[in-house]
Amino acid sequence: MDLQAQVAKIQSKETPARDHLISREEVLSRLEDPSFVLVNVMPKETFDARHIPHSINLPVAEIESRACELFPDRAREIVVYCAGPT
Repeated sequence: MDLQAQVAKIQSKETPARDHLISREEVLSRLEDPSFVLVNVMPKETFDARHIPHSINLPVAEIESRACELFPDRAREIVVYCAGPT
């Protein structure tokens, strides 16, 4: 199952789709905002080597099994990235 299909599967019908890009500046300005969560979907080893501070690691292979557990508050804005800071 591809990532888009996995996201669609866990996204509730009440949660509006927000498939858009967010600028680096906006991410950096919102890292400590409690309504915002930054998710790194790289493998744990890659995350451990380098990641954006305050981000949460949820490898692609674990999205289906762990996303609801990690993000029970569906009102939070979730931003996903797949590489370390550049």
